[in-house]
Amino acid sequence: MDLIPFILLGCSATGFLLFMVGVVATLRHTSRKPFSLPDDAYPAISLLKPLKGTEEALEANLRSFFEQDYPAPVEVVFATATPDDPGLIVARRVAAAYDIPTRAVHSDPDFGLNPKVSNLAGALRHAKYDLVLQSDANVRVRPDYLRRVVAELVCEDAQLLSSMVTGGGERSVGALLDNLQLCSFTAPGTCAALYVGIVCVIGKSMLFYKKDLEEVGGLESVRDILAEDYVLGRAFQKAGKKVLLSTTTAQNVNVDSTVEHFISRHARWLKMRAVVHIPGFFLDVLANPTGLALLAFVTSGFDWRFGAALAVIAPAKTISDAFLVRRTRGTPLSLKHRFMAPLRDILMLAIWPYAAFSRSIEWRGTRLRLGWRSRLRPDDGPLPVRLVRRVFAPLR
Repeated sequence: MDLIPFILLGCSATGFLLFMVGVVATLRHTSRKPFSLPDDAYPAISLLKPLKGTEEALEANLRSFFEQDYPAPVEVVFATATPDDPGLIVARRVAAAYDIPTRAVHSDPDFGLNPKVSNLAGALRHAKYDLVLQSDANVRVRPDYLRRVVAELVCEDAQLLSSMVTGGGERSVGALLDNLQLCSFTAPGTCAALYVGIVCVIGKSMLFYKKDLEEVGGLESVRDILAEDYVLGRAFQKAGKKVLLSTTTAQNVNVDSTVEHFISRHARWLKMRAVVHIPGFFLDVLANPTGLALLAFVTSGFDWRFGAALAVIAPAKTISDAFLVRRTRGTPLSLKHRFMAPLRDILMLAIWPYAAFSRSIEWRGTRLRLGWRSRLRPDDGPLPVRLVRRVFAPLR
């Protein structure tokens, strides 16, 4: 008898069990009591907002940072690569409605190959305070977010804190898939990693002191790195600095993005995963138990026993996904979106083989190639073209 369907089904069952470990870890992590400080113990803070175009729901996302219940001085620094960036128009309109010191600065697009890091470097140079919160333009937070994360950093005597990221706001199928990936893969994965001594740093929202960042090499050390958050987290830990995954979530807002956008984004993410943590990349296959069970059913010649296993695993994973979404972001999936949840597993499993071999990415209109530890370089074409170029280069 062909062993392939049994192997695939075994991987599916193993993946589902690991997923449930992640569910339990998420429950434990999000159940921890938040920290607090007396109002006069909160330090002043600079909020850095690198902007690139008009992200979905940008105005509401930015307002969530201007409406923080924070008892100490706050400033907001927007950074763009060009003075006419449309995101800056929205940012200025939002800032005008609040009595919070705000400045807009222009970053150097030639600082490095990672455009986000280049933009962030521009904002960081103009930050007034030592304590800094960097967050992406598509991130939205609760009104007490600053209070909670700063109290956690101070009370834990830590030097770097990143938030567990959830996804919300979906109207399209592509946005739903993005938000499911964040809530039912990224969130439980980062929580489960804590219990084996691994702190996953997520760059969507990071809190740190400028002096500590400079001590580990500053942004210059990651200007040509795609996984800059991962590399910075490792640098902090190697320097003996404490790194935290906060119990307070930040929400990545995805509203109307397309399925094509989802595939492109997560293909890039998987390629990055393949060059920064090979064991983790192979384990990512197990994160798609519904897809694996479906593949087992198909390769078995549609054997009813494998069909029965699929009929158990797919609904169990779907129910668990919906539970995690509600738990991590506080709002449930709509009924129609719950039935679409298995599509995420199937698509991510289909993307994985491509990500295993491709190292070319397109990011913000620029073609780049990934090297070891996600070091970036200009894309000089596919492998045959590169080989021919290297052979004939000495003849020039």
